[in-house]
Amino acid sequence: MKKVLIIEDDVTVTRFIKGLIGHKLHFPCESAKTKAEALTLLENSEDYAIALVDLCLPDAQNAECIDLVIEKEIPVIAMTASGNKELEEKVRAKDILDYVSKDTSSSFDYAMRLIQFVYGFEGSEILLVDDSKTSRLQMKFSLSKLPLKIHEADDGKEALSVLKKYPHIQIIITDKNMPNMNGIELIHEVRKNYSMNELAIIGISASNEQMMSVEFLKQGANDFITKPFMPEEMLSRVISSLEMLYYIKLAEESAVRDFLTGLYNRKYLYETGAKLYENAKREHLSIVVAMLDIDYFKKINDRYGHEAGDMALTMLGELLIKEFRNSDVLTRYGGEEFCIILTNTELKYAITVMQKICEKVENMLIELNNISFRMTLSVGLNDKMLSSFDQMIAAADQKLYQAKNEGRNRVVS
Repeated sequence: MKKVLIIEDDVTVTRFIKGLIGHKLHFPCESAKTKAEALTLLENSEDYAIALVDLCLPDAQNAECIDLVIEKEIPVIAMTASGNKELEEKVRAKDILDYVSKDTSSSFDYAMRLIQFVYGFEGSEILLVDDSKTSRLQMKFSLSKLPLKIHEADDGKEALSVLKKYPHIQIIITDKNMPNMNGIELIHEVRKNYSMNELAIIGISASNEQMMSVEFLKQGANDFITKPFMPEEMLSRVISSLEMLYYIKLAEESAVRDFLTGLYNRKYLYETGAKLYENAKREHLSIVVAMLDIDYFKKINDRYGHEAGDMALTMLGELLIKEFRNSDVLTRYGGEEFCIILTNTELKYAITVMQKICEKVENMLIELNNISFRMTLSVGLNDKMLSSFDQMIAAADQKLYQAKNEGRNRVVS
């Protein structure tokens, strides 16, 4: 993982920033107190994702370090407590990501959001819709410092074509008055297929158009910006919209995910499994249901403690995510039992895959608090398209019990 670079001569401030990043973001950091130290670190500039840089350092009183970092094409958050307005204005004109004051903790909270954005939202897609090339250039300039993929359209009709071509667009920023299809009409069309929780729309219009913000919001926009706007405002609104979409998705995911392993939960298994089952029957496709169980799991908990048991479950979840395809459905069925739906799969392939998983689990060393242990798996497989998905699970479960009765650490089909 790339690091956060902190260039700051005040040791207390550096310690505070590192503490914030460590507590809130868990990203690695490196720091320099002088321009000379920064130059040494920047010899490996590819190691850094973003930099927080003080304006004035003992050997760089005029923001020279900011220029050094910009030259290395590292996004920069400038920091100051100097009160030198002339220097601050000079720095604002540079190609920096943004600017924060060291005098307030809220500024550092905003800096944490920017850092998280650079790490987590790289490649996010945005569509700018305006018949004025000048306006689109201004918006692109405001967003150019973020790691975004930006698309453009002259009017609503072209915007719909772009959205169809790039369906993963997360934000549309649109003017109202445009030929062919205006911004309000565009919102109507977009909202037929995308909810406010799936795709954010930010409306833009001139300040002399009163009540325009109300019209945009009533018609389905998530936010509104008045022209003319400062680049910082555009930047902040886009970050807020992407964060909103992220946290909504996170909340939705948490409802169907097991918090310990990261796999889907039993509720998701039955909802998705029923759909896959019906589709497989209709299209004459093959699916295999696998039931997995950690052997003697109660003994692991009794001997090493529940924390060790949780570690075993977590490591197994990570292994399953690594070894299976995105099209397969991985779930924690309950306790130490797991269920996997292998899609478009023949039984002989499923047997090979599960035997490989059993071998990897048997060779996996689990270490925690100066203890170490190993574990094994028993697996039951069913590929017969019975009268329901529930019956397919029940049949796989019977095979699992057979594997247990035959000595464990094996695959039975």
